[in-house]
This record gives sequence, C-alpha cells and structure tokens, in this order.
Amino acid sequence: MTLVKWKQNSYNELDSMVKTIFNTDWNFPSQNIQEWAPPVDIKETDKVFIIKSDITGLTKKDIKINIKDRLLTISGERQEDVNNSDDYYHYRERSTGKFHRSFNLPESIDEDKIKANFKNGVLIIEIEKHEDILPKEKEIKIN
Repeated sequence: MTLVKWKQNSYNELDSMVKTIFNTDWNFPSQNIQEWAPPVDIKETDKVFIIKSDITGLTKKDIKINIKDRLLTISGERQEDVNNSDDYYHYRERSTGKFHRSFNLPESIDEDKIKANFKNGVLIIEIEKHEDILPKEKEIKIN
C-alpha cells in the first residue's frame, strides 16, 4: 500500500471543479454575515502605539472610540444596501451590521494623549506612552 501525501492545493482544485460542474461562477449562495470585525494592525514605536484598521464604507460619524478601565473599544455599524426587494445577490463578501474591537492597554500609555484620524476608509489611532516610562539610553559602568 502506498501513502499519498495530501496537498491543500489538491482539495482547492477539487472544490473548484465541483463548483464549476454544479454552479456557474455567478450562482454562489448569498452570505449574510451578521457579526464582523474590521482587520487591525498594531505597531509600537519608542513613543507611541499605533492601531490601524480598514473600515471602508463608513464615515467618521459611524465610528465610535471609547476608553474605560484601560480598555480601548472601536465600534460602529455598516448598513446593508437595500434598494429593491427584488434584487438578488449572486455573491456577497462585504460584511454588514454592528462591529466592535477591544484592546487592553498597557499602563505605559497616557490616556489623555490619544489621537484618532479617519481618512480614505482607514482609521489610525495613536496612543502616546508616558514620557517617564519611555525607554532611555543609559550607560552602565563596569567595575
């Protein structure tokens, strides 16, 4: 008996063949995802933490940022486009509905120095660190 190593690509190719046989490319079932969360990148520099999130299709009025007990929460809602009840979606990947993301903040941040900017569908939050906690270079003498 010979063992055949299973490959992820083999499954994807088989799945694609089955979909092609039984469905046309435009006949995927409509997905209605109620819960979603925008993707987030978090970067740290010597002076700040930077949170970047892609939240396309919303305005800054649709997004709320709150901080309570060292917990930063980003929330909002993307409304579903409802133009005509006779419309039929062949395929949907864009999520709609309410979302929220929460992040525990370290004690090294200054809650009074948090800035947010929203432009071209990208939310950028800059969270400054306390100056006295910032890493400083110090020379250590050798005895």
